[in-house]
Amino acid sequence: MKKTLAAIVFAMAFSVAASAQSVEKITEIIDSQETTFGQASYLALSYSEKIDEAASYQDALQSAVELGWVKDGAEASSAISLKEYSALCAKATGLGGGLFYKLTKAPRYAFKELKALGLLNHDADPSNKISGQDAVNLFNACAKRAEASK
Repeated sequence: MKKTLAAIVFAMAFSVAASAQSVEKITEIIDSQETTFGQASYLALSYSEKIDEAASYQDALQSAVELGWVKDGAEASSAISLKEYSALCAKATGLGGGLFYKLTKAPRYAFKELKALGLLNHDADPSNKISGQDAVNLFNACAKRAEASK
């Protein structure tokens, strides 16, 4: 009960960046041990208002693939790596990057940019999977950083 209540309070506290997202899905994402491509796509696309909050994770992933935010062939139920999630966050929030990121839009350089900005720990591993709570925190940090730079 405490965990569910804490997750709901956490979700509401970060509702500025995630205003259109349903509380149930945010709670589900926060409770995830590993964030999936579908969940990550849902966070990114609902933040950028490119999907309806009632969309499924599969629909969100399909839209992300069509936008070029996620590689084709990704499975909605597969865990996303920190490197791939960094790229998705950067693209969804419009977060600028260094020269190589601007030229290639490669996940590797998005990851390096988030580390350089201090949004990721200096010892973060790009191949690690990301928990739901960390995914929401990182996405909100990227969104705040992008808003502040406008």
